[in-house]
Amino acid sequence: MEKPQYIYDIDDRPPLGHAFLYALQWAIILFPALIIVATLAGKALDLDAAGEVRFFQMTLLTSGVFTLLQGFWGHRYPLLDGPAAALLLTFIVLAPFGIESIQGGTILGGLFLMGIVLTGQLSKLVALATPNVVGVILMLISFTLLPHLTRTMTGMDVHPDGQPLTFFLSMALVMLIAILSHWLKGFLKTIALLVGMVIGTLVFAFLTPPQWTHLLQARWLDTPSHWIAGTPHFYWPAVIALATSYVAVLVNSLGSINGIAVVTDTQRLSKGIERGVFLNGVGGVFCGIFGIVGLVTYSMSPGVVLANRVASRYTTAYCGLLFVVAAFVPKLAAVLSSVPSPVVGATLCVAMGAQVGAGLAVVASNKLTSRDYYVVGLPVVLGTLVGFLPESFLEAVSPGARLFLGNGLITGIALVLLLEHLFMPKRKMDDS
Repeated sequence: MEKPQYIYDIDDRPPLGHAFLYALQWAIILFPALIIVATLAGKALDLDAAGEVRFFQMTLLTSGVFTLLQGFWGHRYPLLDGPAAALLLTFIVLAPFGIESIQGGTILGGLFLMGIVLTGQLSKLVALATPNVVGVILMLISFTLLPHLTRTMTGMDVHPDGQPLTFFLSMALVMLIAILSHWLKGFLKTIALLVGMVIGTLVFAFLTPPQWTHLLQARWLDTPSHWIAGTPHFYWPAVIALATSYVAVLVNSLGSINGIAVVTDTQRLSKGIERGVFLNGVGGVFCGIFGIVGLVTYSMSPGVVLANRVASRYTTAYCGLLFVVAAFVPKLAAVLSSVPSPVVGATLCVAMGAQVGAGLAVVASNKLTSRDYYVVGLPVVLGTLVGFLPESFLEAVSPGARLFLGNGLITGIALVLLLEHLFMPKRKMDDS
């Protein structure tokens, strides 16, 4: 795949004002995910109001700090770090055992990732990332978000059955943002997502006047009530469960870094993976101490980069700085959370559409054979299917199986690796 041309490349430093707007785009896209994680974890732990606020502040702080560290020293790609879905699932399952058990398991899970890097075992996994594997990862990132996009773009977050008007407006906003991204020139082209979010927010505000109570009541400055959640306890069932979950984090991070590398810079990939995974482990240790959900490198970035035509790693680093500030300025956090969820969903839909195209280009970079149709097609279909499994079905399976079946990206990555390297390895004389 030929590398796309960007207005700002991976090591370029955009003017500070421009960089702030790019960072704001990233923050608005990711912020709802951080809210959801903090809310679900808080309910699982049965936290009071003060405990929920403290949990959210620490989530913002760790996500921001490690996004900054990753951009400047870690993988050095335009990627965001935040709470891992696989770890959230295990966090909820282990909540009845107490936060101290979760702390111990999360700390050891983080040390497990650091150990893989320090012992040199990570390089063996990097060699498995063929064009088929990377292309499937890029497409699956988009397709596994479909259940989330369905809920947000139909308004199911507010109305359980959704609203047709909300969906039609979301679809129109998707088309508008895509058209703006294509036709706008220069700086305006790079903030097409942000322009679309502003227009969408105004339209939805006209239809449903926003409630400003949350924003008005939010404090200007606040610090966490306490930093350390408790004394970590190494309860072995929790340790085993979280160690298994950290395997999913490792696979997810490898997929995220490989996915962004193919559309930005593959030269730094080897060191980037080592440093990125190592910092995921360090983040796990700190999250364990703080008693929050451990971190992963998020995979949505290639689509946003392709839509913006801005690949600078400094933009995501500045987004991390925004999160750090928001952790201590609840008023800013309230502003970031005020964008309607259908608008966020529509914006993400545009980015994921571009990412599907990038995934197809990666797969097509090598001559395809009939074998590749299965190696690529089956993991994409089955990984997407997993995302639509009903919650009642997932609750009926064991926690270990749920870690696999509850995450379509992990399922798809496992399947493409098995087909590509074990069950259907490439032969020199494959038929066409």
